[in-house]
Amino acid sequence: MAYSMGVSMGTQLSSKWVLQGGVNYLTQTYDYTANTIATSDFRSFEASSLNTANQSDTKLLASSPYAVNNNMQYLSIPVQAGYLIVDKKLGVMLNAGVATDFFIRNTVTPSSSSLSRTTQGSGADSPYRAFNFSGLMGTEFTYQLGKQYRLALAPGIRYPLNSIYKESTGVAASPITFDVGMKFRYLFP
Repeated sequence: MAYSMGVSMGTQLSSKWVLQGGVNYLTQTYDYTANTIATSDFRSFEASSLNTANQSDTKLLASSPYAVNNNMQYLSIPVQAGYLIVDKKLGVMLNAGVATDFFIRNTVTPSSSSLSRTTQGSGADSPYRAFNFSGLMGTEFTYQLGKQYRLALAPGIRYPLNSIYKESTGVAASPITFDVGMKFRYLFP
């Protein structure tokens, strides 16, 4: 599951072409089941994840299965070009572009109260890339509310162009995100 909110601006390049950009906060959450726990001192225990496995003094121990919630946060700067297919009271636009995603942090929360929650930011010891590029594709279905206002429903796809993890981890993951956005637009005269 992914959520995003942000502020965008755009300009109409011609009667059919639009260029849009902005800044978004993006959070992606998923759940998984783990059957190992991580420890470095055998006194405190954490959910096993790339956050803990990346540390050289961490040991993994077998455990009974437990649920884990993983939450990744990014600051995203998208740039998209759009083509207006229909530009009437009801409008349709096709969009494509790229986003630069800056990694903020990853938080791993186990369901077991005896295990600690872990948070990993970016940096040299992090298993996550500090930034990544994502391809964007989508559509916008708009409804004109007044002379300068539009409400838009915007389904789309986001795909990382390379793994969100550093090559040194030995793990490759490029999670595809399908989203449906709501946009409120003010058109400057």
